Amino acid sequence: MLLWFKRIIITLTLLLSVLLAFLRFQGWQYIAAYSGGGFARSLPDAASIAKNQSCNIQPLQVLSYNVMYGSAFIEAMAARFRHDGTGKGELPWSVRLPEIRERIASFAPDLLGLQEMDADTDIAAIVPLSQYTLVSYHLGNFQYGDSALLFKTERFEPLDAGQMWLGKTPDLPMSLGYRPLSMIRYVNWALLREKASGFTFMFVNTHFDNAAANKEPSATLFRQRIASLTTKGLPVIVTGDFNTTANTERYRRFTGTDLQPSLLENAYVLAHSPPVDAVLHPDHRIDHILAGGPCKVEAEQWSIDPRPLKNGLPMSDHDPVFARLRFIDNPVSQ
Repeated sequence: MLLWFKRIIITLTLLLSVLLAFLRFQGWQYIAAYSGGGFARSLPDAASIAKNQSCNIQPLQVLSYNVMYGSAFIEAMAARFRHDGTGKGELPWSVRLPEIRERIASFAPDLLGLQEMDADTDIAAIVPLSQYTLVSYHLGNFQYGDSALLFKTERFEPLDAGQMWLGKTPDLPMSLGYRPLSMIRYVNWALLREKASGFTFMFVNTHFDNAAANKEPSATLFRQRIASLTTKGLPVIVTGDFNTTANTERYRRFTGTDLQPSLLENAYVLAHSPPVDAVLHPDHRIDHILAGGPCKVEAEQWSIDPRPLKNGLPMSDHDPVFARLRFIDNPVSQ
């Protein structure tokens, strides 16, 4: 009997070790990649895309919003385990989403970057997909909308789109972060052309991890691959929850403020740093709208909307960040 018990323990230990190794070395991600999921699409050749294009277009209304647990699935799991809200005490997604939908619509964004979304149906509950084109990650029936981006279908034509995973293997789908068994994070991008003018630019949305072990190298990777597109002649607009305030070295790294000009500028700065309450200043915020590239960029408006739900409770643990950006020809580059 004792020998039989030892064999069971040894077998279970071996199986557990194999499972942990499979997870640790991202075995299922590689299986997904080679069985049809594919590796990440290469970023487009920026130098050839936007060559000699005019930058003069109508203003772009841009919104970035971390909605907090935008998931019917998470709500159902929380309810199953007898939480009143999402698991942290906040109101459930189904209660908050009608007002979130109204709040987003009030900004009439041309470009919208969302964070902490889940399935396409969750996104469709707050953004009319009859008017917007959605880009998020899909693997078969699996959907991962944490860094979903949307753009107005009537105004823009998509030329290309893809993801970059914030981890040691950024081209591997659903790649884990730099720390073992981290939360999966990614950069979502879409190459867009304005139908009326032909103006071509990159729209990017992301959600950095909140652990320093992951967001520090993510900042470096973001600079190397995304922010550096601006030096290759491609206009870039970025939205995201970077879990990083604007007064940190990490922020200066991924925006390239050590260069002249910077790779990316905060829309707040592009709006000539309007006076705001200290709590709303980018130095105290982790959500940002950024822009850069060969064009001159101006922000005709920048704002953060801290209003709660109508009942006074939080709509999210983040506030929407809005900017109206204008690209114009840069005399220096002509």
